[in-house]
Amino acid sequence: MPYSDESSEAIAARGEEIYQSLRDELESQYKGKVFVVDIETGNYEIDDEDLVATDRLLAKNPDAVTYGLRIGFGPIYKLGFRSYGWGS
Repeated sequence: MPYSDESSEAIAARGEEIYQSLRDELESQYKGKVFVVDIETGNYEIDDEDLVATDRLLAKNPDAVTYGLRIGFGPIYKLGFRSYGWGS
């Protein structure tokens, strides 16, 4: 899998920036759920399970550079890579 040109810190900063812009809405409706965002497009998914949200996001954009957190609780992971699939 090719890695993003972005550093882990840059990915986290952009992910947090996007989250903060949506924070009031997200925390009032989805506290405790998982928020996964593509830091390049701003597209995101919300689910109870991180892998479910991530899979839905990657289905829409396989090149997504993702950042995830549990709404109201903070980061759960940051992935600084683009997924082009195995054998590509």
